Amino acid sequence: MSESKQEKVVKSIIAYLGGKENINNAWHCMTRLRFEIKDDSLIKEKDIKSIPEVMGAQNQNNQYQIIIGTEVESYFEVIASELGINDEFSSNGDKKEKKNLITLFMDIVSGVFGPIVPAIAGAGMIKGLIAGFEALNLVSSESQTIQVLDMLASGVFTFLPFFIAASAAKIFKTNQYLAIAIAAAMQYPTMTNAAAAGDISAFHIFGFIPIPVFNYAGNVIPIIFSVFILSYVQRWVDKVLPKVFRTVFTPTFSLFIAGLIAFIVIGPIGIHLGRGLADVIAWLFDVSPILAGIVVGAIRPVAILTGLHHAMTPIALQNFAEQGYDMLMPMMFMANMAIAGATLAMYRKAKSSNEKSVIVSSSFSAFLGITEPALFGVLTKYKRGLLAATIGSALASAFISAFGVRIYGYILSSIFSLPAYIGEYFIFAILGILIAVVLAYLVAALFAKSNEELDEVKIKSESRDEELTALATGEYIAIDQVADDAFASRSLGDGYAIKPNEDKIFSPVSGEIKTVFPTKHAIGIETKSGLEVLIHMGIDTVSLDGKPFNILVKPGDTVTVNTQIATMDIEEIENHQKDTSIMVVITNMEKVKSLPSATKQSYSAGEKIGEILTN
Repeated sequence: MSESKQEKVVKSIIAYLGGKENINNAWHCMTRLRFEIKDDSLIKEKDIKSIPEVMGAQNQNNQYQIIIGTEVESYFEVIASELGINDEFSSNGDKKEKKNLITLFMDIVSGVFGPIVPAIAGAGMIKGLIAGFEALNLVSSESQTIQVLDMLASGVFTFLPFFIAASAAKIFKTNQYLAIAIAAAMQYPTMTNAAAAGDISAFHIFGFIPIPVFNYAGNVIPIIFSVFILSYVQRWVDKVLPKVFRTVFTPTFSLFIAGLIAFIVIGPIGIHLGRGLADVIAWLFDVSPILAGIVVGAIRPVAILTGLHHAMTPIALQNFAEQGYDMLMPMMFMANMAIAGATLAMYRKAKSSNEKSVIVSSSFSAFLGITEPALFGVLTKYKRGLLAATIGSALASAFISAFGVRIYGYILSSIFSLPAYIGEYFIFAILGILIAVVLAYLVAALFAKSNEELDEVKIKSESRDEELTALATGEYIAIDQVADDAFASRSLGDGYAIKPNEDKIFSPVSGEIKTVFPTKHAIGIETKSGLEVLIHMGIDTVSLDGKPFNILVKPGDTVTVNTQIATMDIEEIENHQKDTSIMVVITNMEKVKSLPSATKQSYSAGEKIGEILTN
């Protein structure tokens, strides 16, 4: 039975990520596959980007993100099968490295909202149609047609806490139905009616414990935090109860304890935190709507590139819940239109029909609200085009903000969402789109250079030699003999290894330091002829968190074969029962005509092994 396209692509991705054993976890959002990687130095990014179905790849916030586009779910299903993970986003059981708060927050937000965006976007588009029908007087707002359409559109947002709870339960690895039960309790009519009536500020349980009254409909942050607490409560209850009682009493105590904590502490804190975020945005608009437009518009394209754009979603939803409208989403709309315009400007500069096809399809996708193909497939390649998109987004956002353009329901930032703007702000929305598209297009066309920005990599026609030396004193090992399958198989590239008996590590080539990995166990160097050389100190030493290594260089430093770049505590590595072999691998072997062969069994640091002949 022949392999499907998804299966072939996924197998290549896994191999280029360093194999299954190098992947701790995997999940996806609307357009990206997201991975938690053990050892980033094993990633072959150029090979990943060379896969036709891959629109871009980057390491951001301790996530390795691979942009696939709207078909991402079909690829993730294959990945989940290949890696043996389930739809609960479970890892392979390895201990995960601790993440900073920003990284953790972005993991949670992207993980929670990614799966439910289609439902939110679909409902938002229906809301846009309703607004258009009513504004054009095509259908009476009192008609049963509008009532039915409103049920389809408003159901998602009215019961959004249920969707959030189910999605958050997957992220926090707790029972989905208990999570939904807590969300249901927080939206039970007793609570919502009391909040609507405004007669009481709190219920009192057991006569003295206050439960503040809030309307949790449409709120996001309280539910996420409540499910987070549930995940710990459930694990604790399950741990302390005897096995015979767990089936009945684990859900009982978990719901009771986590539910009360949600009502008494987490819910109110989440409500105030959400309001605080919305107040910060409101303050920025109070200072100057134009300044707010410039700031939000300018950061939006970069936010999409880095995956931080999900952080705006809770704020927009909070605005809808608290004030009935939002001014951020129109700016997101302007950003998408500017990205589309800047991308389209690259068409005239493209040489090949394939490039032109990619540019047209990516621009069209951006007009429809999906900007990743344009950003990662085109504008990261033509950097000035990205700058043009940022300028167009900032100025168009400032324009619509100055005239108070707002929207009254969540909707995908697509050209098809225009009906939602029909009414008081429609003309300003249209003018904003024209500013975004035309300005970004003209600035991109002005900035673009005819030939230099069209070539991602200049292919050097002349051959030259690169000197390769021993980076440490010790025993020479052929790369296919090292005790690590990823290196021994040459899937990461070709080179050699040294089993050192001294702690001083020197550069094996002359060039520029490009990367020093946070765990200090690996260093990347690029030579003048474009060779990318990876130095990997020890096998499986990423888990030592950099303790045995002292790095003496930083990215941007120029080194020669006489430059000491690090020291490695051999004894400490051996005490942790790790292999001390140091691998030197050229990761872009397509630039290499031939590698030198060793003439000795051992070398001294700095001793010449031979010449690398490059293309």
